[in-house]
This record gives sequence, C-alpha cells and structure tokens, in this order.
Amino acid sequence: MKAFFWGSLLAVLCFATPAEAQYGNHRMGLGAGAMHFRAKDMESIWGLVPLALEYSIYIEDGFDIGAQVPMVIFFDTITKKEYFAMGTGFNFRYLFMEEHIRPYVGAQLGGIYIFGRAASSFFIDIGPIGGLDYFISDTWSIGPRLFANLHFMLNERLRYSFGGFFSVHTYF
Repeated sequence: MKAFFWGSLLAVLCFATPAEAQYGNHRMGLGAGAMHFRAKDMESIWGLVPLALEYSIYIEDGFDIGAQVPMVIFFDTITKKEYFAMGTGFNFRYLFMEEHIRPYVGAQLGGIYIFGRAASSFFIDIGPIGGLDYFISDTWSIGPRLFANLHFMLNERLRYSFGGFFSVHTYF
C-alpha cells in the first residue's frame, strides 16, 4: 500500500501541469450592430444604429445570467420618420466551451419602448440568442451575437426582429 501511495504521489508530481487562473465571473461590455424590425403586412423598419450595454454573471456548469440595455434609432419606411427606442432585457446563456473561445446559445426576455410614436409603444419581447466570445487577453473578449425576437403588445400586430451585434467585453 505504501508503494502505491508513493508511486502515485511521484507520478502526480512529475506529470502535473501548473494551475491556471479562471477568467473572471463578471462580464460587462458594449455591442453595436444592425437589426431588422417588422410586422406582418407592414413595410420594414430598420434599426440604423443599435447599441447594447451588457452585463452578466457566470453561475456554474457553463451557465450565466445577464441583463442588457438596448438602444436603437429606427427609420420607419412608411412615415419616413426616425424614432428612438430603448429597452431592457434579461437573458441566460449556456456556454459550450469555457476556454479562449466560448460559443453559446440562450434565450432572452425583455421590453422595448419606442419614443415619439402616436400609438402605444411598449413591447414585450422574447427570443433566442447565440454567439461567440473570443478572448484576446485574460480580461477582454470580442465576438458576434445574433438574436431573433417576437414583440408582443395588446391590440397590436405581432412584430418580429432579428439582427446581430459585435461586442467587446471585459471580465472581472
């Protein structure tokens, strides 16, 4: 038994690799991209300058939860007017890998308010997300994020949007 113990200890000491620190569990960043907003039987509304502030906390086993504040300037092709929209959203993500490259999928739930419209303008939205974080250092990552949302409001047509962001994040 002593020989097994000393042999195992010697093997571990000879072949062990140095421990590496984990990336931080908190993530904060900014994303910019493009988005398409539409309702059935309606002309398209394009988001000209979508931006998003993002924050998330790693939970465990590849899952994290987060929040984002999206902001966008819309151009309505029917009225030929521009509108500013701002919202909030909550999401969860599942990370397939937790190394320098982190592909993920998830879902988000949120709301968006379009300022300046004559009609009611608060929509509840839900949809899938997917993307990739690529670490350029121990504390910074970059990567794309794609989304598709359904937007609900009482007495209004169902609307949908899809688009993507390119984000820069810091981990701490």
